[in-house]
Amino acid sequence: DTLRDEPERFLAYNNGIAATASAVDLVNLPAGGSAIAAMRDLQIVNGGQTTASIHRALVTGIDLSAVSVQAKVTVVDPASLDEIVPLISRFANSQNRVSEADLSANDPFHVEIETLSRTVWTPVSGDTLRQTRWFYERARGQYRDAVNREGTPARRRAWQVTHPPAQRFTKTDLAKFENIWAQLPHDVSRGAQKNFTVFMGAMSRTHSKPGIEEFHRLVAKVILWKRTERIVSDQQFGGYRANLVAYAIAKLSHATGQRID
Repeated sequence: DTLRDEPERFLAYNNGIAATASAVDLVNLPAGGSAIAAMRDLQIVNGGQTTASIHRALVTGIDLSAVSVQAKVTVVDPASLDEIVPLISRFANSQNRVSEADLSANDPFHVEIETLSRTVWTPVSGDTLRQTRWFYERARGQYRDAVNREGTPARRRAWQVTHPPAQRFTKTDLAKFENIWAQLPHDVSRGAQKNFTVFMGAMSRTHSKPGIEEFHRLVAKVILWKRTERIVSDQQFGGYRANLVAYAIAKLSHATGQRID
């Protein structure tokens, strides 16, 4: 609303952005002072909503000539980027409720799962002989943003045919599917964020990099969860569906020694 109605007050009303760079080049200005000429390895670590709002305003034709945005840029040794950037993001967001899952979006495991989800096709199925993809939402709102980027209603519909909404899953979903198969339904039943923390703790000890086979197995666990949800719903137990599904699949995993095709 500020960008549209009071653009000259955006600097006053908005918290701005925090960014990191491995190097910043400054130039002296004729009137005195200096300006940034170039930044290397620029990464915005806090201010995603600000950035997205300004971009949205730009593409919808809002005049941004009167808008100023404050920025804090921290120059970080490239060797320390992987360590420092998540900490800046975590502490810069400590005044707002930001989930552990949000703060783990840049973990290499989740980045690789996202890459696989954008390139791996499903087998041909149905009368249409159409292949689709399972869309992994590494950061909140990625699916919606991807749809909106298609521009026209026809292109958005075509994109959603290839990436059906029912085939979208998130980081907390992934942690749930994996921990259930690992026979930890008690952790899953504690809630999405607590379970995600358990999952990431286990991940930090294994440092495994997923490949196509691991992605196939992950999608199989998603399908198993969705099908079991329908089965449990048909029983009309009257509640605790998520817990019943979690324990049922964990029991199946245990009873078969995790040997399911």
